[in-house]
Amino acid sequence: MCVNETPKRSGAIAMLKAGTALASRPFRQFLHEEDGTVTALAFFMVLIMLMVGGFALDTMHHERERASLQATLDRAVLAGASASSDAEARQIVEDYFAKAGKADYLLAEREGDIATSLNSATITARAQRNISTYLMKLSGVDTLGVAAASTAEVRIPNLEGILVLDVSGSMGSNSKIDNLKVAAKQFVSTVVGNSDPGSAVLSIVPFSFSVSPPESIFEALAVDETHNYSTCLEFKDNDYDHATLTSGSSSLSSGIPAQQMVYTSVYGGFDDLTQSWRSCYNNDYMRILPYSTSVADLHAKIDALQPDGNTSGNEGMNWGAALLDPTFREVTAHMIDNDRLDDSLAHVPANYNDPETLKVIIFMGDGANTTSYFFDRSPARFRGSNSDLYEVIYQDREFKYAYNVYNVDWKKYGWDGERRCDYSNWECEYEESGPEESVYYLYSPVYGQYYSIAENDWLSPSEFNNLEDTIEGYVSTNQLSWETAWGLMSVDYYSSKTQNWSAWNDYTGSEYINGSQKNVLMQQVCKATKDEHVVVYTIGFEVSRNGTAERELIKCATSPSHYYRASGTDISSAFSSIAANVKHLRLTQ
Repeated sequence: MCVNETPKRSGAIAMLKAGTALASRPFRQFLHEEDGTVTALAFFMVLIMLMVGGFALDTMHHERERASLQATLDRAVLAGASASSDAEARQIVEDYFAKAGKADYLLAEREGDIATSLNSATITARAQRNISTYLMKLSGVDTLGVAAASTAEVRIPNLEGILVLDVSGSMGSNSKIDNLKVAAKQFVSTVVGNSDPGSAVLSIVPFSFSVSPPESIFEALAVDETHNYSTCLEFKDNDYDHATLTSGSSSLSSGIPAQQMVYTSVYGGFDDLTQSWRSCYNNDYMRILPYSTSVADLHAKIDALQPDGNTSGNEGMNWGAALLDPTFREVTAHMIDNDRLDDSLAHVPANYNDPETLKVIIFMGDGANTTSYFFDRSPARFRGSNSDLYEVIYQDREFKYAYNVYNVDWKKYGWDGERRCDYSNWECEYEESGPEESVYYLYSPVYGQYYSIAENDWLSPSEFNNLEDTIEGYVSTNQLSWETAWGLMSVDYYSSKTQNWSAWNDYTGSEYINGSQKNVLMQQVCKATKDEHVVVYTIGFEVSRNGTAERELIKCATSPSHYYRASGTDISSAFSSIAANVKHLRLTQ
């Protein structure tokens, strides 16, 4: 059976092959008969396919060129948004296109395309070109237009800035103070003048031997006030460990009182403390200008600056940090309540973590810190009550009449009455005329006598105690506190008149802060404010390269690149560079 099955399968296969051959003959014959028609159709189909493919190819080419043009525009306008002026923004856009080899495609600027300020920028640019087609030419399209437009809008955060400026005596040489004024005013014009109103707030902190806050700030602080000559404060070492003004809550209206600095001078006469070695400067030109949004007011403050005194960069930096610290809002609130500050500044200083505010300090110094002198706090021999200076108050009087002691109704007037004042049986009546006036007497513990400052003469204790009878119009005798006394006389004057040189030794050799100690304190407060993410720029103005002043300024800055060397009129370049950096930081805030 196996033999019989094999032929059956072979027969079936043969029949299948024969059928296939029969079926294929008509199809080949058909193709042969329709050959011309198929050729035309095929050509038409190929042509359509080429046109569609060419359209796709030219479209991709067009999109590639458009994307390249758009990318160049986007980069250009974003870069232009960081410019400090409209002209600079346009130049940046043009430079981007030139470097990309597309300068011919940038369209002309239209009105309103570019608007820049220090805290905002809107940059619009347009570009257009034509590209040749590849296969779309077959359809009669030789070129395609490529166009793109881009706009960059940048909103920059608010700025709180402090200019901490060295106005010590050395700034009076080589026209340094004049060059500083030009540079600082240019900075103000750039930073405040080109910002939206109220978005940039600047304070100016002049420093020399010390820093003088204005009455508007002094009145808001908790101060142990011991005299009314000046507003300078005497800080302790731990007051520099933080960005707030003093330790505890001293910078606010309650808490541990801050100490008022004794106002005096190493040299000078009586009531003539005008020499450079003053402990504090109460002149208006030396006072802080806090929180100003006015270009005119800031310029006026800078124009008024005058150099004098020794150098205390630690105090300048301490006040600069305090004016940016949020705790100072209690002080600004007090100033607003007393009409010393516009109420639009109630939010100043903003919180450190405020994303809408950039805080910056620009510290300019022209030399190393120098020594400051103080009277000993402990023992406080030349502080507190009961000084060696006495004030005797008198008041001019006018004669009214004289009366007889035995008959009070018997009165004499005019010259006839006044001549009887020396008679034993006559009394004279006077009336006060004019303001009270003072004369001063300085007691010498060495001589045991009282020096009459007005008369340049010495009085014995009995003569001094009898002034009530010898000074016409006598009112009272007051022993002044040492803090009040030192505001009227220098240390040298007291010592040379009384020959009591212990006061000189106390002031110049007992409790003082030398330059090295000030450097340590300055770096402490620099670190404290940088830890709060305040950006600190420093400028060394005609300082020795790699000298003490430059080393300390570099350390105080946020980074070495935030330090600038300057000489002569080049200080304007330093301030201009800082202004540009400040704008960049506001852009990226």
